[in-house]
Amino acid sequence: MSDTPRPPLRFGFMIAGTQKAGTSSLSKLLDRHPQIVRAPRKEMHFFDNESLDWERPDYSSYEVAPLRPRHRLVGDATPLYLWWPQALERIRAYNPDMKFIVLFRDPIERLFSQWQMVLNRWPDQAPSWSTFLTRFAPDGLEDRIPPKTNVHAYRMQSGVVRGYYGAQLERGYEMFGRERFHVVEFRHFVSDHGPVVDAITDFLGIQRYREQPALPHALPGKPAVADSAPTADDIAALAERYRDDFALFERLSGLELGAWPLRQILAGELSPADYAAKLAAKVTSPQAG
Repeated sequence: MSDTPRPPLRFGFMIAGTQKAGTSSLSKLLDRHPQIVRAPRKEMHFFDNESLDWERPDYSSYEVAPLRPRHRLVGDATPLYLWWPQALERIRAYNPDMKFIVLFRDPIERLFSQWQMVLNRWPDQAPSWSTFLTRFAPDGLEDRIPPKTNVHAYRMQSGVVRGYYGAQLERGYEMFGRERFHVVEFRHFVSDHGPVVDAITDFLGIQRYREQPALPHALPGKPAVADSAPTADDIAALAERYRDDFALFERLSGLELGAWPLRQILAGELSPADYAAKLAAKVTSPQAG
């Protein structure tokens, strides 16, 4: 057996969308695949690193040595790449043949889950629900990070902008081609992950699992948070904000989205008040917290 070091692998695929939609679970599943070498960490945050010189990028730290002869691929599971300004352009310069696995979850449900996470992890720094709805909340994707913006806060507290799924897919398809994207619906993934993972390994051009591993428990229930609860007006405003982009997303993704609350609200099948009450049940008053 040769002891000659094998050349490092450049990243060949991304789990690039969206936060709070099962990306950690999928990353753990793919880390177990015999032809995939695990990245140093789940979220590499390379292409959203604004401290790098992107005119002359140094990729020497962005590669992984294969540990076994059968290792063929390494992937980066950084969900925000799909919406982060300039990230896709940087990825295209690095590897125009990059493949993207993108998971999507109802944007209002996803937004609330992100806010819960931020409030539970960083209670002293987290914005209130009302602030989270208005801070870093442009009407669409941005081409550049706004001037004089705190990049750390922009990364941690951008919630609304992450829900423009149609614009994200449209930009990705234009840059890389639709064939380089594999789109997954969150509820389908967590309810029946086996066929989803088979389709992903087919997309990546690697063998299917002989025995499908169990879905990792990377999505634990969150404790109730103490803050002002979402209101019916909040939900109605979010639904209206996402209306046009959601229509684009339905067309581009090809997913069946009838179970999504946003789809039901826009179709008049679910009232904003009823959905706000469902989310409010996961929030306690600040006094109770």
